[in-house]
Amino acid sequence: MPRTVEGLIVAAAWLSLAGCLQRSDFVPPPPPEPLRLLAPGAEASAPQGPLTAAEAVRLALVRNPDLRMAEARIAQARARLAESNSSFLPRVSADLTYLHGDAPSAYLFKRIDARSLPPNVDFNDPGSFSNLEGGLGLVWNLWNGGRDLLGRWSADAALAASGLARDAAGNALVAAVVATYLDARATRELGTADDASVATMESQVAESRAKVEGGGALRSDLLSLEVRLAEAREQRFRSETAERLALAALRELLALPADAPLELADADYDVGTLPATFADALAQAYRSRPEAAIARRAVERARIELASARRAYLPRVDVISRFYADVPVDLGFDVKDPNYTVAVALSFDVFDGGAREAAVASARAALDELTEADRKALLAVAREVETAYLRLDESRARYQVAAQAVDAADETLQLVEVQYRGGAATVTRYLEAESARARARTAKIQARLDLERAKVEAQRAIGGLYPLARHGGETQ
Repeated sequence: MPRTVEGLIVAAAWLSLAGCLQRSDFVPPPPPEPLRLLAPGAEASAPQGPLTAAEAVRLALVRNPDLRMAEARIAQARARLAESNSSFLPRVSADLTYLHGDAPSAYLFKRIDARSLPPNVDFNDPGSFSNLEGGLGLVWNLWNGGRDLLGRWSADAALAASGLARDAAGNALVAAVVATYLDARATRELGTADDASVATMESQVAESRAKVEGGGALRSDLLSLEVRLAEAREQRFRSETAERLALAALRELLALPADAPLELADADYDVGTLPATFADALAQAYRSRPEAAIARRAVERARIELASARRAYLPRVDVISRFYADVPVDLGFDVKDPNYTVAVALSFDVFDGGAREAAVASARAALDELTEADRKALLAVAREVETAYLRLDESRARYQVAAQAVDAADETLQLVEVQYRGGAATVTRYLEAESARARARTAKIQARLDLERAKVEAQRAIGGLYPLARHGGETQ
């Protein structure tokens, strides 16, 4: 085997070893590292001090994986747009080839291109030879039936759609964060109300126990009060668990570790002004809701793709050029004049087995599908806006009723407590009044939570939360 061939084999083996890859280099780190290793600009530590709803929204927009995934998809779409722009520019390539062989045809062509063909050569058996060739190539598509321009428009529409998808994800994320924050706040208020019920029942149990020991009350009354005290404590445990679950959900939305402490502030979150009527809200939703715009962009892209598929029947015009030089290595690297070629090529697929026809049919079917998806998206937006406004009206009415019920229950308990201590009311009546007040307080807290969540949902339904979150939404 010639030494040059051996050298090539050794060089190829060395390059192969130098480029070895390890599968383990691409395995992501084990948990909990993904929660703590954040992208540049994202806070790595838990928030310090009481966390307001506006601060929770800001943290979620910085740290939440869903929004960061949407940003990554925008970067991908932007790269595809840049890639589509490359279709309008020439493609230049460089090559360097070392050739060793014993082939008459290769010998003839390489020696001619090197301008070093010796006289009196036996072309039936010229012997072995070595050649080094280097060159620059250029391919420039001058016309492609307009498909390059259509591809650029399609990539631009995809970039716009990815931005709208980011806005939709941000709108849904803000709604989820605020709703979860409100849940945690409401469960904390429920815990406070439960503490008040427990304190009231403990006071009554202690007073009744003293009366029983002095012979001034029945033991059955004391047992009834103790049962009610146990129920109040059980309800308090439920409220504590519900608060912990809400905080756990909030940590997930904020991409915080499970052991990160969270303390909620008392500041409310201003969701902004809502349209007064359903008709105004629906009109704003059609203008602002990202999902509706995404469907329209998808229809636009489908129309562009259909036009591109139809233009596949048109011919291509390309400029093809190459500048190169051949050097006969076995003749002492004697470099002569370089070579070049320039050609204009017109190409057209006379028959492609039905591929173009199938591509047109597929693009037309995709357009039909996305047109219906656009209609479905508009119907879904209309339903969500209508549902949100119906629930908003209901929650407002329920909160007014619940507030009145709390006032009546507080007054009733005060009167019955005086009567019970004076012996004019039974323990059963007192327990009924205390239970009614506890239920009324719980219903008011739940109604207030439902009202706040209904406002958030209405703002989400019209697509107004994410732009609002950029400027903050905190009120005192």
